[in-house]
Amino acid sequence: MADRSTGAAGRAYDYLYSGILSGEFPLGSPIAEVEIGEALGLSRSPVREALKRMEAEGLVSHFPGRGTFVTDITQRDLEEIFELRIMFELHALHTACRYFDEEMLDRLEQAFLDLNENSDPQQYYDANHLLHTSIIAYGGNSRLEKFYDMLTAQFAIVNRISARDPEHFNASKKKHLNIIRALKQRDETSAERYLFQHLNEVRDRTIKEYSEPFPIKKARSLPARRLESE
Repeated sequence: MADRSTGAAGRAYDYLYSGILSGEFPLGSPIAEVEIGEALGLSRSPVREALKRMEAEGLVSHFPGRGTFVTDITQRDLEEIFELRIMFELHALHTACRYFDEEMLDRLEQAFLDLNENSDPQQYYDANHLLHTSIIAYGGNSRLEKFYDMLTAQFAIVNRISARDPEHFNASKKKHLNIIRALKQRDETSAERYLFQHLNEVRDRTIKEYSEPFPIKKARSLPARRLESE
């Protein structure tokens, strides 16, 4: 995700963002500005500012007369997101393969080696995010990186969908390590093949998972007491 804001609007953004990614604010659910503000001890103004940013990122949708809702994701949305992601990452990989420094590649490799069946899912998400955003960053195209960053929040939601199967973690760990080790060997052809296969498999699995019902999850309960205002 892009750099988070500081201050009241940033706090509202972080609260909503984490709730959407965790599923505590389910896809398609309404966002009550007043309740969010009361929960965080904020006025409606910073909450609205946070929601405007989230709307620009595609995380929420505002409908005049109806309110603001967590953006639902259709199969067509998933197809478009992956079409862009595959295009961006494969393009960046060609340059990144030459310019990745060994220290960063060692860090990426260790992040995945540290994963095991007892790892917190967030640890996997963090390692996954670090690898894919690093490929973009080391690609050296600032405009491509900017457009990719605009979609990062949507990628994060998609990752939660694709990782619902527990067996996904072990298989994904191996595939990510294949990409990293090809990069360490400066083997652009193998790195491109591994990345292309990985992203296509994630796309297909995500669409399959999305077609199945999500486990019912209770919506986030707002804190009983107000937090201190900023």
